Amino acid sequence: MAQFRRGLRGRLGELLPSEVRVDGLGDVVLLDEQGLLTDEARDLAVEHLVPSAAFEEHWPWARVATEQEERRIYEVLRRLPQDEYARARELLVESPAGDLRKLRRTWDKLWGRIEPYEPIVEWSWCQLRGFWFPCPTCAWPMRVTVRGAIADIRCEAHARSGVSYTCSVDGSSDRAPVLHPAGHAAERVRGVHATTECRAVSRAVWRYVTLPGKLECELRDHARDAGAEVTMWPHKDRYDLKIKLRNKAWKVDAKAWVSPLALADALRDKEPPEPGLIIVIPDHQRSSAPMVAEAIRPAGYRLMTMNDIKVEIDKVAGRVR
Repeated sequence: MAQFRRGLRGRLGELLPSEVRVDGLGDVVLLDEQGLLTDEARDLAVEHLVPSAAFEEHWPWARVATEQEERRIYEVLRRLPQDEYARARELLVESPAGDLRKLRRTWDKLWGRIEPYEPIVEWSWCQLRGFWFPCPTCAWPMRVTVRGAIADIRCEAHARSGVSYTCSVDGSSDRAPVLHPAGHAAERVRGVHATTECRAVSRAVWRYVTLPGKLECELRDHARDAGAEVTMWPHKDRYDLKIKLRNKAWKVDAKAWVSPLALADALRDKEPPEPGLIIVIPDHQRSSAPMVAEAIRPAGYRLMTMNDIKVEIDKVAGRVR
């Protein structure tokens, strides 16, 4: 039992028996140094929740609250005209956090019709000496974990991609702490004073709108650069992108789930909203792609990683990568 307890703070792949398939989840850590459930583990619990009398006592509120928040934001978005819907989706990707006055100017006439932002000053988990730190990849606040005299700062979604830092806990509260890169993708980040004017989208919006939206906009930019005509979020939330290039068309739905296995289970019995819909997953889940593709193929889906669909678009465009 002592070994098991220690294992809960290590990689999931090292905790499970060798014959158990982890399908891309081997690097997930369940508990942090304080013995608390990590955000990534909490997302897995939500995605893999199995209804039972035992779980009802512990898990339902997190699952219900997340689904309610996700459903609420989409219901508000669907009430907008198509052009405003697309603009709002872009803003939730491009501006997931920032100064309240700047956000109001950016959202312009859409401000007040959607309320996805929360005060960062109330989020103690992302602050060090009164400052918060936007992820260089997704711009959402990174998590701060203090270990003695050193703090670890990392983005829960992009830490495995190398977005992680360290910082001294001691220092003046008048100056932003200086972050030192700990991962290979740790670009320079400046701390932002956590005033009452700082806002960020809720965690549910970040996880289920902003993160897949990053994939969608990355693919949009790549396709347009190749000369393709791209329509974002046609028919609102039916799917994410329609790409047309020469005599080829792609209808794409991007997914940023933590668990590829849960994604496969969610789609295997769900008919695609559009014939030939392509599900695109992040490149770091490539090892799980064959399993997901096999599971969802009978329902009528095709699965590709981000890099694979970029290569396919480039071939049609006649570009050599």
